Amino acid sequence: MSEQPMKPNRIDRELIGEPLAVGDRTIQPVARLRGWAGGQDSPHGGGGGGWLQVRPVEVIVREADGAESRVPIVNPAAPALRGIVQAGLVVAGICAAIISLRKLTMHIR
Repeated sequence: MSEQPMKPNRIDRELIGEPLAVGDRTIQPVARLRGWAGGQDSPHGGGGGGWLQVRPVEVIVREADGAESRVPIVNPAAPALRGIVQAGLVVAGICAAIISLRKLTMHIR
């Protein structure tokens, strides 16, 4: 029996939570589940692994008269974190260029 790696399975699902009554309204959370799972099986053993991310997406609000609205959940920190990462990458690139130039000038002398 040869080793048979399993093809990783992609996971992408919408999860809808239990409705919760709040006054005259009913609210229901919605989240997105993403990731992958996979593994390998062989005569000497096997193993597996995976990665999952659950992120809140929106809240469904149902009024007493039957009207329904969806309120998106926005992460206000996401743009700030992207900016911090971009700034860090720029600084790392500049440092790498300075180090490379310094090594070149030391090698030429």
